[in-house]
Amino acid sequence: MKHTLFYLIAFLVSFSALAQESWELRKNSNGIKIYTQDYPNSKFKEYKAQMTLKTSLQTVKSVILDAENLKNWNYKTSKSSLIKKIDDNNYIFYLYNDMPWPVMNRDHISDVIVTYPNEKSILITITPNNDVLPKYDGVVRITNFKGYWLLEETDNGVRITNQLFGDPEGGVPSWLVNSKLIKSPFTAFSNLKELLKNKQN
Repeated sequence: MKHTLFYLIAFLVSFSALAQESWELRKNSNGIKIYTQDYPNSKFKEYKAQMTLKTSLQTVKSVILDAENLKNWNYKTSKSSLIKKIDDNNYIFYLYNDMPWPVMNRDHISDVIVTYPNEKSILITITPNNDVLPKYDGVVRITNFKGYWLLEETDNGVRITNQLFGDPEGGVPSWLVNSKLIKSPFTAFSNLKELLKNKQN
């Protein structure tokens, strides 16, 4: 309970600072909006992706928490798995990302924590867990990232927001990473949109 409360408080503190943020709308297409902004003390930017769909909170939550199938819609993810389910609100995920040659492939391990700010919203926070699995040869382990999914029930459907910052490490130029920062969430959200539409049929 203390673990979950910590993440909720941390999110609420960051949420209260939104007025000080300077998001720039970089893409607005097919009902999906992608924003980016500078991240403190980093050359890498963070993104925020958002769309609203006619679906249910529980449907979206179930898709996001389905670690085994994240690879089917998440951008450049060829492997994904559930390392451990601690309880219904606490998980540990593993994701493996393919990178274009000559950049080495990446992987990361996440603590995934589910909280409920109110009866019409679900918050899923994502933070590093660097102690569960050893690093693999030939793969760069990403250890500096944080983000969340916020699902909100509105009159127009469920508003889905994903915000994420990640340092790819391993000497990848910031200009290259930042240049892909729009394509990555837009592709993932486009795939997620089609997946959720199919679940409604």
